[in-house]
Amino acid sequence: MLPVTGPMRLRFSDDACADLTQDLLGDWIVTQTWIGKPQARGGGRVTMVSDQDAGFQLLQKIARKKEKSGYRLV
Repeated sequence: MLPVTGPMRLRFSDDACADLTQDLLGDWIVTQTWIGKPQARGGGRVTMVSDQDAGFQLLQKIARKKEKSGYRLV
């Protein structure tokens, strides 16, 4: 488990980010953003999670997938 108890941001070497935050209504959301290469577009995704722990689990899943693809946290 990641040693964090509040909102957090993961930033990867390919300039992609994953953020765990609460919205104005108190719901937890994971926001992923990425920058496209010169021939492609950037993009993003917002995923609502049931609680903070579920958000941390999703961030861990995202980090494992990025690491398997050769990217590292910065």
